[in-house]
Amino acid sequence: MKIKRTVTIISCAFIAVISFFNIFGGVIRQSLYVPVTTAEVEMQYGTFAARRVVPNEAVHEDMFGSYVWIICEADDIGKPYFYVTKVSVELLERDDINAYVRTAGMTQGLYEGTVVVITSGSELEDKTKVRIVGGEG
Repeated sequence: MKIKRTVTIISCAFIAVISFFNIFGGVIRQSLYVPVTTAEVEMQYGTFAARRVVPNEAVHEDMFGSYVWIICEADDIGKPYFYVTKVSVELLERDDINAYVRTAGMTQGLYEGTVVVITSGSELEDKTKVRIVGGEG
């Protein structure tokens, strides 16, 4: 009798935990993601080639050159989420508001409408999961 009651209690606790994560799991996961604001890439077409227009805040530099963080979407068991990927760019020109870039080398992924990160709640790394809290994208 004692074993049956213990199994029943464990089963009820297991069902309660599963129910809790089914209801609140998405909220918990989203709170762990890094908050970011975003903007969309625009294209400017010139005589020889197209250049991408992004806000100045989207362009970063490290010892390898200039780059932007782009937003990518994936699926986690039927629940979509966003993460970032670093894209190397060549900085062509800058003004007070925008940076004009082209993708560097064989890098792909910076097209019109691509969503780039402007600001982040913390340091980003490749594949960091993010939550979009503001912006145009």
